[in-house]
Amino acid sequence: MLTTMTLAAAEEPSRGWGGPIALGLVLAVYIAGATLHDWWMRTRGLPSPTDGDDPGVSVNPQVSAVSDTDDTGRDTGWWGRLITLPDGRRVRSTAPAALVDEELDLDLDGAQDEEEPATIEDVVGTMLDRGHPYAEIVRAIMEEFEVSEATAKRRIRDVRAERIAAAS
Repeated sequence: MLTTMTLAAAEEPSRGWGGPIALGLVLAVYIAGATLHDWWMRTRGLPSPTDGDDPGVSVNPQVSAVSDTDDTGRDTGWWGRLITLPDGRRVRSTAPAALVDEELDLDLDGAQDEEEPATIEDVVGTMLDRGHPYAEIVRAIMEEFEVSEATAKRRIRDVRAERIAAAS
């Protein structure tokens, strides 16, 4: 019994080339058979069931083709028209279109609207009136006017001091 176990342990398991060769032969036979079958069907004039336009079954279409040329505007629809708000958002509105076209609205009296750039004090005053938190005001001033944190805080203190002086 010991010799049998020793001999069994001494043999190395080897798979050989039998499996891959058999798979290759099966693949070659399949390709050859499919090619011969295709050649046979074509020489006899027997078409493939998928060739041809008529499937042999009549189909009644449930929908008729309709040309949609009545409304070609892309900003209109069943539920209103799309408008662009000043902040850039597009929303659907059922209100009638404006009588004045903003693109063609010309300023005929010659007055040009040249606004002065807002100062730090104006922006701080507006944000204080709207009730923005102190940290948000500091951050907004630093980003918009590109000033340091100390300068932004100093300007906020100045505006608050002016308001207190004006109120008393």
